[in-house]
Amino acid sequence: MAVLLQEIIKLLDEHYSFNWAVSGDRVGLEIGDPRTPVSQVLVALEATPEVVAQARGKRAQLLLTHHPLLYQPLREVREDQPQGRLLAQIVRARLAVVACHTNLDVAPRGLNDFLAHLLELKDVEILSATGADAWCKLTVFTPLGYEDPVRQALAEEGLGVIGRYSHCSFAGRGEGTFVPLEGARPFRSEAARLSRVVESRLEMVAPESRLNAALARLKKIHPYEEVAYDLYPLKNQGLTLGLGRVGCWPTPRAFPEIISRIKEVFGVSQVRIWGRPPGEARQVAVCGGSGGEFIGAAREKGAQLYLTGEVRHHQVPPGMEDFAVLEVGHYASEVVFMEPWAADLRARFREAGWELEVEAATPAAPPCHYR
Repeated sequence: MAVLLQEIIKLLDEHYSFNWAVSGDRVGLEIGDPRTPVSQVLVALEATPEVVAQARGKRAQLLLTHHPLLYQPLREVREDQPQGRLLAQIVRARLAVVACHTNLDVAPRGLNDFLAHLLELKDVEILSATGADAWCKLTVFTPLGYEDPVRQALAEEGLGVIGRYSHCSFAGRGEGTFVPLEGARPFRSEAARLSRVVESRLEMVAPESRLNAALARLKKIHPYEEVAYDLYPLKNQGLTLGLGRVGCWPTPRAFPEIISRIKEVFGVSQVRIWGRPPGEARQVAVCGGSGGEFIGAAREKGAQLYLTGEVRHHQVPPGMEDFAVLEVGHYASEVVFMEPWAADLRARFREAGWELEVEAATPAAPPCHYR
């Protein structure tokens, strides 16, 4: 079953809001027509000739990438130059390209959350805040006895989370009245008569980015033909969003054991080490991609080790004792998330009722490597 590209972009925006991207980043639809029917999706770290060839071989209509293809403004499209040739191949293949870059980095269940999970970190927090997902309060009126399924459905859409608690809600009972008009199909009532029913007023906090998905789910699960609900903007601080994560292991781990595990999970043969690492570590920070600018934040958060994709020489403070930056390579730090991201998208598409084929591109060799 094909789904219009614009509907897929809308779903992506609900889960990895394009507004979460850092200033100046290029995210969203880069190439293609929003009205394109899509039945096959290929997920990749970036658009390369090899990835585009895979997309064509799989007859994909959408290439969903982490790295933007058009990060710098175009001055020309020349087919005798590598980028121009690649763009021409994409256009001729009628392949749409959508990028989720820093919005995917900061998103809950996004790239950095996955890296923290991969390293088995606990008590995970944001490393460097970039903003907050504003909060609203959703109030919905349900017939008595329907509070639990409605609460559960909204919680599954990310509502009712306060700190380390989920499914947070408040319910109060009252009397609702209504008169069904001609053509109405009331849940419990007779047409043209004033009905009085005992209802629950169910309230839950809602991240603004989750409202559209939550309301769509609410209308599916709620027994009323016309769902009565209210939305209130809140001045409470919303869900903190940011780059990188910091967490800890339950018990300290020896440094050689840590390096061995990092090589295993990131598929690298070497790890560049900056600074002087402690003999063992418990508090660890992580950030996929280019994370050199957050070394100071990692130290301020109490991290003993900071793992990232790449750093520049001048970003590393001299004389660091009992602290080390572990560099695994930009490519390696992000490509590990492509298959889990594809699996997550498959699940989200199924929840939306879409039968789309979603695959991760076969990883190629990193663009820069040692021999």
